[in-house]
Amino acid sequence: MLPFAHLHVHSCYSFNDGTDTPKELVRRAVELGMQSLALTDHNAFYGIIPFIEAAKKYGIQPIIGSEMTLEGGFHITLLVENEIGYQNLCYLITVARHNAPKGQGILPLKELQGHTQGLIALSGCRRGEVRRAIQQKRYSDAQAIAKRYVEWFGEENFWIELQYHDLPHELRVIRDLVNLGKHLNIGCVATNNVHYSTPDKQPLQDIMVCIRHNITVDSAQGVRRPNEEYYLKSPQQMAELFAEYPEAITNTVKIAARCHFEPHYGMQDLPAFPTPNNIPAIDYLRQLCETALYNSKRKDMPDAILRLQHELRVIEKKGFQNYFLLIGDVTRFAREKNIWYNGRGSDGNSLVAKCLGISPVDPLEHNLVFERFLSEEADNVPDLDMDFQANRRREIKQYVCDTYGADHVATACTFVTYQRRLAIRRVGKALGIEQKKLDEIALIGDRDDTIPILAPEFKSFATFCQGVLDLPDHLGQHNGGLVIMGTLICQRIPTEPAANGDGDVLQWDKDMLKAAHIVKNDILGLRMLQAVQETITLVEHTAGKHIEVSELTFDDTAVYQMLSKGDTVGVFQLESSAQMNLAPKFKPQNQRDVEKMISIIRPGTIGEVQPFVNRHIGVEAISYPHPILVPALEETMGVILWQEQIIQIVRDMAGFTGGQGEQFRKALTGKRPANNMEEFRNQFILGALKNDVT
Repeated sequence: MLPFAHLHVHSCYSFNDGTDTPKELVRRAVELGMQSLALTDHNAFYGIIPFIEAAKKYGIQPIIGSEMTLEGGFHITLLVENEIGYQNLCYLITVARHNAPKGQGILPLKELQGHTQGLIALSGCRRGEVRRAIQQKRYSDAQAIAKRYVEWFGEENFWIELQYHDLPHELRVIRDLVNLGKHLNIGCVATNNVHYSTPDKQPLQDIMVCIRHNITVDSAQGVRRPNEEYYLKSPQQMAELFAEYPEAITNTVKIAARCHFEPHYGMQDLPAFPTPNNIPAIDYLRQLCETALYNSKRKDMPDAILRLQHELRVIEKKGFQNYFLLIGDVTRFAREKNIWYNGRGSDGNSLVAKCLGISPVDPLEHNLVFERFLSEEADNVPDLDMDFQANRRREIKQYVCDTYGADHVATACTFVTYQRRLAIRRVGKALGIEQKKLDEIALIGDRDDTIPILAPEFKSFATFCQGVLDLPDHLGQHNGGLVIMGTLICQRIPTEPAANGDGDVLQWDKDMLKAAHIVKNDILGLRMLQAVQETITLVEHTAGKHIEVSELTFDDTAVYQMLSKGDTVGVFQLESSAQMNLAPKFKPQNQRDVEKMISIIRPGTIGEVQPFVNRHIGVEAISYPHPILVPALEETMGVILWQEQIIQIVRDMAGFTGGQGEQFRKALTGKRPANNMEEFRNQFILGALKNDVT
């Protein structure tokens, strides 16, 4: 196999320019026999996490990079050689994004000049500053420009980039570039400015370019690429194209051999919480929790102490003590400022979260398994989701920024992807289909879950729509996912300005952050908390009565009579039509019944509604597949209602530990459970047989 590495490659994360996901590009590179591949999306690191994951899966070396847009509109290709280079490129992307209109990047030359260490630079495509001068036969300018880059990057780190796409004058330009390199003792490297994996995707790339420029295909002659040569060519094809310059091929492998850096993250990136007298974080966390526990005067104190010791041991082993102190401090601030908040999700499974005031739920009282929240076996970070009253959430975020520094805090992004309706409208507009017709098509697509095939003159319409489905169109902002780092965030992950002016947005979404083991703190705004707070104020002003919510009980029969009539408009989590229909049949009598009502109207349990209601009202006998399941399912009358029960079942029936049970639960409730469950099958069967389960 000929040695060659593609060093200039765009994925779908060059929005509306690249047609393939990083995984598709990696897979194609492996098919072509390559051992390394670069990803150089425009002014972005959006795709590097899925790119690195795919590269590891397929056994290929990932090279991190980006094609940067410089002031004057010139392009330059930058590749990461080491950690310093990674930090510098993160910074440069951040500066470029903050120096340009939303969705664009423009990097000032003075910023590039001061942040070249650890980076390898290629002179760029036809929009590169050196190549542009050569194209215009301004040879002395080209020489001066190249010398400037050599001075900035160093002789071993700046390369003349050669590209051949079978266009007029390209052979002359390549020859002149090679001669310039020889004259200045600068090496040359062959790239192909890849924008799609295979030639057949060129028409789709044309459509995406038209979408980006908001023009039709018929009017895009000056914008679309002139042919289908911008694909991931094989090493043999590249060697044939540059047969006169074989060193330009072998140099790609030399560069690839220098670029082995991959980012590594973890809890160590969090800022260190300042503890009294600098005592260890775990000792301070233990002090806070033990004080809160003893002040609670619990009746089950021995059990609570054992549970607390277990949780603290796991937290210390996983290294999460500092994280709990940070979140506990945020909730302390909220209490002091009388900002309403509540923990959500699996926070309630932790007694430590209860002791710190993060969650109001007592996990022992509700028999909640800690491993649903955090376990020794699972390779994950704890997920502490917090709801704050919506009109004061900004105060919480401001406190975090004031405490740790605004340049240490940013919000996770979301990727707004092409779904059916958006694909129909954008592709149709690029093809010149009239708006009225597109509105009709979009409605048909909504009804039957398909993309209609139009008249023969637009026979490729459905194919193009299918081609863009699920690809990213632009960047959005997570509604609450804050990342806090001890170091400057722009040295870890590039950021760009939020569309609403509310701080910075990371170039990674929640799944990418999770894959990189970066803690995301969900600080969410909930309007219902605001409504309850306003209601209490209103009662106080009109009736002169102050309501202390923490002292309210759940035994008001009038409330349950109202719910049993289906009178639930405006009642949080009970106002859907499904809940309104369920309530008169279920007739809740207490708070636990309300919890069951909320839980049964969920995707995983909706099919069990009728048997559950029948058992609740006594018209169907309660039964269990095996007596060993009674402890886990007795409260829910033999129906699996809560995800915690999955952990309890595999624990009681098959001897799983809490952590193994949580891994089982995650596999079962994943996007492709059938693919994920096989590894647990034998363990479950063997464990069940030991407990005399047939």
